[in-house]
Formats: sequence, structure tokens, C-alpha cells
Amino acid sequence: MTDIIFVEDNFDIEKINLSQIDLEQSKIFTLNFNAHIILKEKNIQHDIAESYISKNDRVKIFDASVKFRDWHKQHPNLDKLLFKGINIIEVFDLNELQQLFLERLFKLLIIKRILEKYKPEKILASESLKHIIESVSFISKSIIEIFPKSTESSSYFDNYQVDYKIGSLPISFQIKRTRLTKIKKWYEKIAAIQNFWYDENKVTNGVLFLEFDPTRYEELFNQLKKLGINIILLNTRKSAVWNSKSISIVKKYNCKLINEHQILANKKDEISKNLSHFESEFNKFWSDIDFLEKTFVFEQCVFWNVMKDPLIQVYKNRLEEFIKLILLSDKILKNSNFRCIVSLYTTGQTENAILKMNNNKISNILLGHGYANFVDDVSRFDIFHMYDRFKDKIAVWGKIEKEYIKNSRKVDEKRIFQVGSPRHDIFFDIKKETKKHNKKQVLILPSPIVNYSGLTDTETFLRYEKLIKKIIQILHKFETDIIVKLHPTQDPSNQFIKEIFKQNDKTIPIFHTTPILEQLKTADAVIHIEPHGIGLSTAILESLIMNIPTMNIVIKNEIFQFDCIREKAILSHLDS
Repeated sequence: MTDIIFVEDNFDIEKINLSQIDLEQSKIFTLNFNAHIILKEKNIQHDIAESYISKNDRVKIFDASVKFRDWHKQHPNLDKLLFKGINIIEVFDLNELQQLFLERLFKLLIIKRILEKYKPEKILASESLKHIIESVSFISKSIIEIFPKSTESSSYFDNYQVDYKIGSLPISFQIKRTRLTKIKKWYEKIAAIQNFWYDENKVTNGVLFLEFDPTRYEELFNQLKKLGINIILLNTRKSAVWNSKSISIVKKYNCKLINEHQILANKKDEISKNLSHFESEFNKFWSDIDFLEKTFVFEQCVFWNVMKDPLIQVYKNRLEEFIKLILLSDKILKNSNFRCIVSLYTTGQTENAILKMNNNKISNILLGHGYANFVDDVSRFDIFHMYDRFKDKIAVWGKIEKEYIKNSRKVDEKRIFQVGSPRHDIFFDIKKETKKHNKKQVLILPSPIVNYSGLTDTETFLRYEKLIKKIIQILHKFETDIIVKLHPTQDPSNQFIKEIFKQNDKTIPIFHTTPILEQLKTADAVIHIEPHGIGLSTAILESLIMNIPTMNIVIKNEIFQFDCIREKAILSHLDS
């Protein structure tokens, strides 16, 4: 028998003192890229744990993470969480919920496969892995040695990356979502001195837009204004007046902002009363251990204890937020007569509350916001558009997407409208900028390594790093100017990507939240890096609109025949 040691980070490595381990009696397994790099630098022999699961295992994990989004549906006391006709447990962002499950099921199956193979006499790991290891039923004969470690549950959704420029100096920092909400409240008070607030008694013939950034949809607002339609914006996440350009657009088209704090100002007692009530109901809800242990089963492993802390914590932290959203939705929809409601997503908390409260009484339109170009081989991973959960009208960009959701997603053709992409109208009118020198400029667009599919792992990071180094070396040989535009996501892998570029060439300009159009104006060619290979970035479409030669490099072992690849509109290569 071999002893097994699992490590996740530098804390684990220092706590265990791996340099003193007898590697003839023990095997060390790293559970992520960071742990692998630390041990590699210390020249400590180890195995990459993710290599012990198969492709079928990864698909099984993904499918389970999607299925478990509805884990609560059969709970005997589900109706106790109803508030104004909406179940509070269903306000939580479904994509975030799926990510919570996927991350933990991924670790669980990796550890299970390793323990199945080696059947160790002893297992050494931190407290953060305790419940995962204990959920594997056949390890009762193994000695489990756990060392203490903070197990505070958090999600990267709980923090936001803020990027600003003061002159030429870029400022970047993270902020908690609760603090950001407070800052947003005071910032909007100052910005809205110009009478931006929505008043249902004064505004008629309006369309409600959920979580729209005015800087991306100016042309749409322009056309609606010409038709005499008023634009009402509800933004509970990112402010609709987040910079000078957005303020200018809101002012120009007389957009009205819904002030959640103003609307809920006289609801403090009701909020407090319901907060206390539902805290009690949630405590009862979580106490039904029999239901929870029968529900949270994966590969014969009962994993309720694995999910218990993160799930309970997220509902505890956001319960007041959910109650306020439901009250806000109720008040807005009761007192207003919107022509329709337009959203880009159906799964976010704002969208969940508004669309569930509306219950299709007012027409809803789901406006496409990404390059939804899937093929049958990978269509199972198309979960973010939520076509199966949205029952009203869907506005798609083009014929290919229309045929896809009609044939593959079985959406009634009468519900599908082919409208183009309003946010890309401006791309067709932009002329390329004349450069002051003759050097060619290549824009590199690296997609983040977000493991929403269960297909990315340590190998993905290693191949990503190797690919970036290779691209830089080749472009330097041709004396080409390189610029980098990161995806505007909050995902921490962006920092990893940024550091690789800086390590190889500190002079390369790297942009994050600036509009991609600014970089496309001067680019002679585009190289897009795709770490998943199961979808296409909207950035590829944007470079094609601008008639820029585009290459897509996939960090996988297969290239799927998406339309633009099949039609040879772009060059597509594997990284190796």
C-alpha cells in the first residue's frame, strides 16, 4: 500500500514539509496548476491529480453540475421559501450555482479515482478536502490524517475587479460585492443630479432593459428614441452610468434609471421583518438532512457535507439582497406599464427576480449577447443561453444561430427573431486608423481559462503558457508590434495570462476593460487563443466584421467545425 498526500497550495506544502516525505512510501498529488508549479520549482516529485480522470469522467462531472442546479425542486418544505410568488432559493444566479457544483464534483471524482487505484493505507490532506475524502465510501480502511486550514467559503463572484486609468496610469484592484453596492449607491447619487431617475408617473411607452451597458448599445437606443420609445434601465450589478461616456449616452437619449434605493426607502421594516422570517425558514430548510443526503449523491458518494458550507453561506450572505430584489421587482412591475422587457441573460439575479415576477405577463425578449455558434458535438456545453428555461421571444444575430436553436434546442420558430447584433452596428461604420509607421501590428486575444465545462486543468495552463511564449518569439522574429486585449471577465486566470506576457516582454501593452473596438482599429491581424475549444469567442466575429485576418489557436486536441471554420473565414490551428 502507498500513502497518499493531496496538496492544493503553498500553505499545504509548508504545513506538510514535503521535503521530508519518503517518496518510496508516499505519492504526492497536486490538485491544480499553482500547486504543481510550486512543487516543480522545489524539485519535489509528484503526480498531477487531474490526469487520473478520463474524458468521459469530465463529461459526467459537467452533466451532473447542470443537473444539480435543480437539486432543491423536490424538497418537502420548498413552499416555505416562497416570497411574493417567487421562491427565494431560485433567485441565485444559476451559472454561479453550476460553478459551485462543478468545482467540487471535479475534485471529488479526481480524488475518488486516485483512491480507487491506490487504496492507500494513509491519506494526508488539509481540512478543505476532509469532506470530499470522507464522502468516498470505500476508504474506511484507510487512516485519514487531516491538518487544520481555513475553509472559509467564497466565490470569485463575491469580488469584483475594478480597472481604471488616471491619465496614463492604470489602476487595478478587487472589491467585495457588498462594498461595491454601497459605492455604486453614492456614485449614482452624484451622477444622477442631471435628473436621470425613473418616475412611473411621468414616463410612458417605455421598454425596460435589464443590466445593459449604454456604451455598448448606443445605436439601439438611438433607433428606439426615433420611434418615440422611452428607455428605462435597471442595473443592480454594474452601474448604467459607470463612466463619462455612459453618462453622456444616458443624457443624450433621455434614458431613465430605476433607483432601487429610492424605491425601497420606505420598505426597511418589511425588509427587516422578512429577513428575520426567512433566516428562520432557511435554518429549517437546511436541517432536513435525510433529504439532503439522498439528493447530493454522485458516483455512489454522498457529498452533502462537501456542498453544505458554500451553499448555506451564499444564501446567508445574499438573503437580504434576494429579498430586496423581489420587493423591487414587485414594485416596478405593479406600478409601471412597460411595452416589453429586454434582457441579455436569463440566469442572473436581477433577471431571475424580474422575469419570475413578471411570469410572461409583459412580453420578454432575450437579446443575443455572444457568438452562439455551436455544433452537435459540443452543444451539451451550451448552458449559459438558457433556451430551455426561457419561454418568450428570442432575438438572434443571424441565420446560423436561428437554425441552431430551432433544430438543436427545439425552440418554436415563431419565438425566434433574426435581428442582427445591435451592439455591433457601429463596427460596420468604423474605418481603420492610419498608422504613423510601417510596422505590422498583431492583436492577441487570449480567452480566460474558466473551467465552466470541466475540460480545463493543469495541462491547459501549461500549454497556454508554452503557446504564449511561442507566439511572442515568432512575432518578434518578424519585428511585429504586439498588443493584448484580455477578456473583460472577472476570472482570476486573466492575471495568470497577463503575467505570462509580462514575463516574456514587459513592453507589450495589455488592455482589459477598454472596448475591443479601440484595439481592432489599428490591428493588421488577430490571433485568438481558445483554451476550451467547445465554442467561439465573440471577439472572432468582431475581427471578421472589421475584415482583419484572424487565426484561432485551440489548446485542445480537436478542432470542431464551427461555421466560420468550415467556411475558411478564419485560420484555425491546434496549439501543438
